[in-house]
Amino acid sequence: MTTQRATDPLTPNMQAVFAKWEGQGPRTGGGDTMGESQIKWDQVGQLAEKITQEGRSKWRERYGDSVRPMAHRRAKQRSRRQATLSTEEVTSNVIAEFKSKPIITPETLMVTRPYTGKVCSCMPNSRVDFNTVEAVKMGFKNILDLEMRGKNWKEKYFTNIVYAVRRQTSYVYPDVSSAVLCHSRVREAICQEKAESSDGSKKAISPQKRAKRILEVMKSTITGKFTGIVAWILIKIFPSLLQAILVHKGQMDVVKKASERGLPVIYLPLHRSHLDYVLLTFIFWHYKIKCPYVAAGINLNIPVFGSIMKSLGGFFIRRKLDKSNGRKDVVYRSILHIYIEELLKRGQSVEFFLEGGRSRSGKTCIPKAGLLSIIKETLSSGQVEDVYIVPVSINYEKLMDGNFSREQLGLPKKPETFIGALQALLNVCRTRYGSVRVDFCQPFSLKEYLQNTQSGQSSVQGSEPNSDGELSADSDPPTPRVIQRLGSVSSLYGTDIGEENRQVVMALAEHITYTSTNSTALMSTNLLAFLLLKKHRQGVDKGQLASDLKWLISELKVRQRDVGFSGEPETVVHYASLLLGENLVTRTIESSSSVEFYKSSTELSAIVELSYYSNAVLSPFLLESVISCAIIYRCEVSLDNTPGHVTCSATNEEILETAVKICRLLGHEFTFVSPCKCLEEALSDVLDQMICMEIVQVKETLCEDQYSTYEKSWAQRLSANMAWAEEDDDDDDDLIFQQTCQVNIDRPDCMEKLKFYHQVLAPFLESCYVTACQINTCLHSQILESEFLHHIHFEAKRRVIDNLALYEESVVLDSLKNSLKSFSDLKIIDVYCVGNLRMVELHDHFEVKEKLNKYLELLEVLKG
Repeated sequence: MTTQRATDPLTPNMQAVFAKWEGQGPRTGGGDTMGESQIKWDQVGQLAEKITQEGRSKWRERYGDSVRPMAHRRAKQRSRRQATLSTEEVTSNVIAEFKSKPIITPETLMVTRPYTGKVCSCMPNSRVDFNTVEAVKMGFKNILDLEMRGKNWKEKYFTNIVYAVRRQTSYVYPDVSSAVLCHSRVREAICQEKAESSDGSKKAISPQKRAKRILEVMKSTITGKFTGIVAWILIKIFPSLLQAILVHKGQMDVVKKASERGLPVIYLPLHRSHLDYVLLTFIFWHYKIKCPYVAAGINLNIPVFGSIMKSLGGFFIRRKLDKSNGRKDVVYRSILHIYIEELLKRGQSVEFFLEGGRSRSGKTCIPKAGLLSIIKETLSSGQVEDVYIVPVSINYEKLMDGNFSREQLGLPKKPETFIGALQALLNVCRTRYGSVRVDFCQPFSLKEYLQNTQSGQSSVQGSEPNSDGELSADSDPPTPRVIQRLGSVSSLYGTDIGEENRQVVMALAEHITYTSTNSTALMSTNLLAFLLLKKHRQGVDKGQLASDLKWLISELKVRQRDVGFSGEPETVVHYASLLLGENLVTRTIESSSSVEFYKSSTELSAIVELSYYSNAVLSPFLLESVISCAIIYRCEVSLDNTPGHVTCSATNEEILETAVKICRLLGHEFTFVSPCKCLEEALSDVLDQMICMEIVQVKETLCEDQYSTYEKSWAQRLSANMAWAEEDDDDDDDLIFQQTCQVNIDRPDCMEKLKFYHQVLAPFLESCYVTACQINTCLHSQILESEFLHHIHFEAKRRVIDNLALYEESVVLDSLKNSLKSFSDLKIIDVYCVGNLRMVELHDHFEVKEKLNKYLELLEVLKG
């Protein structure tokens, strides 16, 4: 196909256009002249040059040669670019492509699901080592959908068996029992227990036999064949219970890459259900990844089920390592420590739950870092070259373990029994539980993390909390140092490592749980419960609820949070309400308009259970909620739409100071930022975002200088003698400009966002308020902690019964416990042990009242 030249209709001859343009003017006397004032076209350049020369000479006469004309670089570049492409070379195809091809292509507008779980920026080497560029492009897989490509009769009639046989592997799981018992550390602990026999009387069992029994109960008996048999059974059972088990194929490729390097891999999932134990093992078996050893509580070592768990990799540990308070069981601690160390030395993977037990509130619990300290000490002592850490998040559309409302309302926990397990299993088989989403975060090197922590310690100096339990405004949070191995055998917490080293391990644990929490995919039931409790407590029609669901999904995607479902909003709302059940979400249809109406149940147990699902959605909005609460308090914003209400102004420093106080009050409820980040900087960034969103308006006001003339004179003398003093400082001004923030009450949408952010944390702040009131009125002398907590819980339930509580979920026992811990950290109360009893009393009866009243004033405003 030949190209069209400039004679084509799309590219007319430009010389003909110029000739026609010149011919439009009147011509006299023939030729190209137009009288005496007419100028030929070839004389234009000469005239322009003459004018330029005259201008330059006049410029030099006035200013001399000190001023040079500015070089027009951009014009030269433009002329060169234009010269490279002549008019005759422009084809019709080029013009047609320019007109038809848009600048924004469909590929640039493609919306992809957020890829969660990337390594934090504080570990750049791990981020590059396990590159996720290709992994991001991969989609999700429901591992319950078996891929059988063959068409022979075996695959047709025995699909599950053929699939299970093809997943068989030859992994070896060593028995480390003899190595543990012969280890010098265990033998030293046995000798120590012998020496501690106070009266010299013979015990029922010798320390050697006791050590063997401890190890026999603890150790795992995992085998590849038994894992394959159980996996084959689960292939047949899971489809009748679950709609899907969703995993990201890219995440699994990265995890498999890490597991094939021969180094130990530590899987640290969030704990939501007893199904977590077998669910991860089933996923690893499906992808032919070596199954890990799984730490489980000794309460699960019940007949039949305990043996099955041990054959799947479970090893049982006591919830309380020491049977008697005040005396450490050195034999048990040393056996547990060496058992995990020997597994790591042989390259075996280990899985345990940093939260300890299952979450009773639906949000991530503050981690317990005892087992993690063993991993750290094994690496520090040179027993292993490196260890890969893989945070894991699991979320269920409907919890299989039932609800935790009974425990959260103060009733005792039912112990695990064989009969109870059978009854629970029968109840599970009668119900559908929707989908499960499992996200494996990007692995990172523990060695790199500790090296970066050690290097950061020398450059960043932290400040210790003052007497009020608060950091100074101009200081950074302390950077803990790397754990050094000490030779004690008595402490599980990575031996007796000291308080500073405990902070390092705790910071690592919080870093892992923070990553897992922000990688958790939110399910349809989570979003529906969140909207019903945070925006529509009085009920809402289906159309508005579907619209709010669509808005909430968009807000989550902006915050790089993924959801574990798809479909039209109306369909999702209906599906989620059926999963939750009528005891949690009531659906009514108005006879007049045939509009479907949704509302949360009014029963207290139902609201507590609904809050379990809702709490999973809190983490994306935590910092916005903290800043909003600080703005409401500082600017005296009325949340009840009082007509004619006028808000006050507050400085950025005042808002951030209050925000830090709120974070300290809720410090045992949430991890607001990763330990490698600064909380104050994160809060400041969120405040700037709210200013950009016009929720908050910034104004500049004149205020008097806060320094006296005497202080300024000394400052001037000091600056005059300093080499780095600036000469152009305005030291004579007595007035300065100050920026203040004020809520944009003229815009209803901004006020609605402020109220929404406030309601995210309002129930937890009300729990703190109830606790503070009881400390103020009832704590006059020392009292048992359990008795005082029972008194607080009774008062919280009384407020709900008397309709004094604005949020019924503030009665949750976990929130009241956490608020009591926070007041202990703030040095308002003291919690200490007297023998086997834990006691509570005021920190200082005379000085603590003023501090407590300040917190009461803050909580009185923010609770609702």
